[in-house]
Amino acid sequence: MCSVAGAVLASCATPTVTSPHVTGLPAISISVPLSSVGCTTNNSCVALGTSSLDVSLTSVGEYRLTSGRWAALAVPNADPSTVITSSSCWSEGCLFVGSQSSGDLVWRYDASSHSVTAEKAPAGATGIDAVSCYTSMTCAILDSSKSGPRFLTTTDGGTTWSAPVTFGVPSQDFVTALSCPSRLKCMASFESSSSDIAVYVTQDGGATWSPRTGFSTVTWSVLTSLNCAGKKCRGLAKLSTGWRIVRSDNFGRSWSKVVSLHGSILTLACTTLERCVIGGMKNFLSSSPWLATVTSNKVTAVKLKYVPSPISDVACGSRICVAIGVTTVVTLRP
Repeated sequence: MCSVAGAVLASCATPTVTSPHVTGLPAISISVPLSSVGCTTNNSCVALGTSSLDVSLTSVGEYRLTSGRWAALAVPNADPSTVITSSSCWSEGCLFVGSQSSGDLVWRYDASSHSVTAEKAPAGATGIDAVSCYTSMTCAILDSSKSGPRFLTTTDGGTTWSAPVTFGVPSQDFVTALSCPSRLKCMASFESSSSDIAVYVTQDGGATWSPRTGFSTVTWSVLTSLNCAGKKCRGLAKLSTGWRIVRSDNFGRSWSKVVSLHGSILTLACTTLERCVIGGMKNFLSSSPWLATVTSNKVTAVKLKYVPSPISDVACGSRICVAIGVTTVVTLRP
């Protein structure tokens, strides 16, 4: 099978090679499931989770020590409706976003103090679906409102937000991914109610958006896990027959298949576009966890030990990647 290597990649397949096993570590709290993980570009990783069940804790967090062990992290209290949906990081911090009873949710992780604070979230929406940070404290989000998805930016780590820009897509269209390689350029994907998939790009900081219509995605149902650098992007496309890694070298004007995958509910993260990890589960019937590295034109399955549930999220810094299950954390290098 093939990896998400650079522009010279062609659609191909090489045999999957099994690597030495990676051992999972139990989460610090087993009563609240982990749901999202982020890693700064300086390789400080943090995992957060919330619970709607009647338990004493409603939110948990832990961060990775340089020794490889994990330590408890104080996190804001969460109401029973709180859900963390996405995260994105810069060199010294991350934004975790989602929804709560009052609407949008924004939590900021400070890697220097290993602390998480609740920031003032944008008003007028029901929740944030995606976030992408492209320099220190500077991020973009897509949230959901009655008038449809909205695009907003922050330059101070979520303390203040720009005026929202509403997309010209139906309010029932669901945001699946956002990737901003720079302040001016972003790509957003939606699960469209009127077609199989919709991809939009901006090259003026979100003031205007243009659909990418010059390619066929009739077999795609979802495009997720977008990773863009310059004009090059990688992502996961779901088809009726399974998943595939796809690439674009012209900022979404055309796409090509890198390799087909057979796992279920996959998620992708990269240290660079040439070195990534993919996590999920083998199939719906067994719900067995599945994790693989993607590098040098090969998808290498990782043999997991002490990982009892499917991989729910992955994140990468510049050298290491972290995967989480509901009660497990795993560290590896792609």
